[in-house]
Amino acid sequence: MISATRASADLSAKVSFADARRENETVVFAYVSRRIRPVEEAEDVAAQVFVDAFRSWKRLKGEPKFWLLGIARRKVCDVLRRQKRTQSLSEGDSRSSGMDGLLHAAEVREAILIVMNLPEDQRDAFLLQILEQMSIEEIAQVMGKSHAAVNSLLQRARAGIQTTLARRQQEEVRS
Repeated sequence: MISATRASADLSAKVSFADARRENETVVFAYVSRRIRPVEEAEDVAAQVFVDAFRSWKRLKGEPKFWLLGIARRKVCDVLRRQKRTQSLSEGDSRSSGMDGLLHAAEVREAILIVMNLPEDQRDAFLLQILEQMSIEEIAQVMGKSHAAVNSLLQRARAGIQTTLARRQQEEVRS
């Protein structure tokens, strides 16, 4: 039986860093740029993802795409924590991803605010599923969590969205 360390070393030897970067730079940049504005700052963060990945390439675990997205997720969280600002999504993201089905088209901005107010892990899992169209297994790899934990995060995110929507509808009825 191959040890986990040896299996990781074998994987990083089979896939070169240059190939992994070339194949995944668009996905990593798309992930980062949906969360970090302006685009120049997103470019800097995406570049830092690949710098960190290069430095630790020998510790590659699993698929390079998910490993790189995991690094990107941590970098985005660090930037947002430092800047103490909320993540932003564009209305184009919401229309192209199906989030507009969450509410009527006129309420897309409100839907984005609701999603951005979810707890960080719930929001990340939800956005990875909706915007990046990842499966639960892929999200688990990116977030470093189990399949069950990701499923739970997604269920709590949906429940939180439904609760907020119901509360806002009640407020509108009272007005």
